[in-house]
This record gives sequence, C-alpha cells and structure tokens, in this order.
Amino acid sequence: MMLSMFVLWTIVFVGIFVRRRWVIPVSLVTIIWTVVLLRPHMTDPIPLNF
Repeated sequence: MMLSMFVLWTIVFVGIFVRRRWVIPVSLVTIIWTVVLLRPHMTDPIPLNF
C-alpha cells in the first residue's frame, strides 16, 4: 500500500519536471490516496499537552 503512495508521488514529481497537463488531477488523487492510507496511522494515544 505504501509502495503505491510512493509510486504515485514519483509520477507527480516527474510530471512537474516535464510540465505535463495531467499533474493537477493526478496530484489531487495522490493527496486523497495518501490521506486514506495514513488515516489509520494518525491516531496517537499519547496526548501532547505542552
């Protein structure tokens, strides 16, 4: 799963460097996929009260 996120971000960065038009939709899909994958890992049982 994390490999798919890495591959999508690599495609986005390559698209930015070669200035393709499909970068914006692919980057939006990549952001959504990243949030979906990282959502279960964003729970922190330790409260950070400073």
